Amino acid sequence: MVNLGMIDTMGYGIHTMYLSQKKRFFPLPDYLLTETQKVVLQIYGHSIDENYSKLLIERKDLPLSSVFLLDRVQKNLSISKDAAALLRKEKLIEGRYPNYFVSASVAEVTGDKASYIKNKAFDKTYYKDLIIKFIKRYKKASREDIDALLMGKLSDALNDKQKRTKIRNLLYEMSKKDQSIFNNSKSTNKPEWKLR
Repeated sequence: MVNLGMIDTMGYGIHTMYLSQKKRFFPLPDYLLTETQKVVLQIYGHSIDENYSKLLIERKDLPLSSVFLLDRVQKNLSISKDAAALLRKEKLIEGRYPNYFVSASVAEVTGDKASYIKNKAFDKTYYKDLIIKFIKRYKKASREDIDALLMGKLSDALNDKQKRTKIRNLLYEMSKKDQSIFNNSKSTNKPEWKLR
């Protein structure tokens, strides 16, 4: 088996597989160690995230370490804050821990500007203005109204729980700090937001 080249005697097998997949612009292989005495190699023969493949085509100069980290981002796997800082310095990713996504510069290279905008959050003023316009038009707003108004406009990098928390924080800021709205209801569970 060694003479046929089917067994890696030098210890470069994993590195070689990574380089091979990088050259093909495919996701890097995964090595599953779920069973003792057994390693399962999972090779992707297709792309997971088209942007990742396009990026590898455009940026052939990327070191394997950066490609490995970007591969984890495309697979929605966690990366360390130091690794994220490295990719951020190269302007390859944006977002907040643990929700990283392709940055604007990469989006321009890959032509995926729409996904970038969906993942990139607008500033607070934008969301606050939407809430105020809604209340001006309808005189009041329930939490359900505000959720319906904002959930689809918040960053796609956030899950539903994170979006609801962001909305709660916005409402708190608008009522306590900005004092632009107030809860006309006695209940905090069923608020009725109005303009001051």
